[in-house]
Amino acid sequence: MKRTCTIFALSILLYLIPGWNKIAAQEPFPFEAYPENPVLTHGDPGSFDEFMVVPYALWDNGTFYLFYSGNGVCLATSPDGYNYTKLTSNPVLSPSGTGFDSIAVGEGPVVKIGSEWVMYYNASQVPGYGPGPFIGRATAATIDGPWTRSANPVLTVGGTGDWDAGYITASNVLPLDSGGFIMFYTAAEDFFTGLWQIGMATSPDGLTWTKYDDPLTADPPYSNSDPVLKPGNSGEWDSYGVYFPSVIKTNGNFEIYYSGDVSVGYASSPDGINWEKWPENPVYTPEQDPYCFTIGSMFIECPAVVRLNDVIYMYYDYGTVECSIGLATYVAVGISDMGMTKDNIKIKNSPNPVSGYTVFSYSLNEPGNAVIRVYDNFGRLVAEPVNAWQAKGEQRIPYDASGLPAGIYYYRLSAGENTASGKMIKL
Repeated sequence: MKRTCTIFALSILLYLIPGWNKIAAQEPFPFEAYPENPVLTHGDPGSFDEFMVVPYALWDNGTFYLFYSGNGVCLATSPDGYNYTKLTSNPVLSPSGTGFDSIAVGEGPVVKIGSEWVMYYNASQVPGYGPGPFIGRATAATIDGPWTRSANPVLTVGGTGDWDAGYITASNVLPLDSGGFIMFYTAAEDFFTGLWQIGMATSPDGLTWTKYDDPLTADPPYSNSDPVLKPGNSGEWDSYGVYFPSVIKTNGNFEIYYSGDVSVGYASSPDGINWEKWPENPVYTPEQDPYCFTIGSMFIECPAVVRLNDVIYMYYDYGTVECSIGLATYVAVGISDMGMTKDNIKIKNSPNPVSGYTVFSYSLNEPGNAVIRVYDNFGRLVAEPVNAWQAKGEQRIPYDASGLPAGIYYYRLSAGENTASGKMIKL
């Protein structure tokens, strides 16, 4: 029997923006592969991460943290998002030897709730290939541990005949504007033969979780809960399954990058329940990453998206044959953390295109500290022509671009609440 009262409560919890029942009209970021992929490679035979898959990335206090599944949950850190160092204490979370996570644990989302870090990891108490039937919860005072796990899982697979009866593994946990949390997870009736789909659950406190349950679907396999993102129709690129999503919030909406077949797709939603897939999916394919041709494996899966300032980073793995982690980036000048924005001041550089010196010209509405940052096409910071207090009015900043390789560059001016951005071509 459907839990209509739960759905009513869920609809109240998800009341994030006016007109939430309308599908959001968002667009995917046009990512470009990092030319020095992979950013993280698997270990030697017999090591803790000989098998390396499913990245989860975040940035905190000047450091990128890249969690991944090996022989347990492993962690690498980076000062810039490109050059990573594995922790010597890896794995940071191992099977407990007893209980629901006695045999295997795998990577899951890591979020800060209050003053502590919380990890929602995958767990199994029986040997087998692929994710297990439990999502566990562990906490730590610092992001690299040590981690203290809860005695019981916070979410489990469904019953016999349910769409999620075989395995369940979390990919994202996000705070809701209205309070509480939302989790996106992948599940299937069977790892090998089941249809992989993406589900959603909500929680008021990060401890007690309720799966999304559509009252209009009363028959198995959706009699007890429902996926929110399903595979495409027969013949479509993601007809075999959708899995391991990376969900971000922009402009009050949800955006999802997800695995399907051997590529990455995109969809958007105003509420986390009703999704509209991008009509030109997939948005990122193995053909876009030269490293796939190098290793002879045309496979990209498990995207993990994180933003720092003007750069969007998307990490992914190359499947279980290569067992390494790659990166694609997009320089998002002119796009705020909440979506597209209009610059409230103007900046230009002249001459443009440029071979030697160019001059950045702009006008400040009020005095304050002004910073101009220049990025290459892969999101790497290459120059900071100015970072200084400036008076109100017209400004001209000369910059010698002669040392830059030929290509396209993006720049952004930040001055208090004012921003401006532009594109520069280096000959």
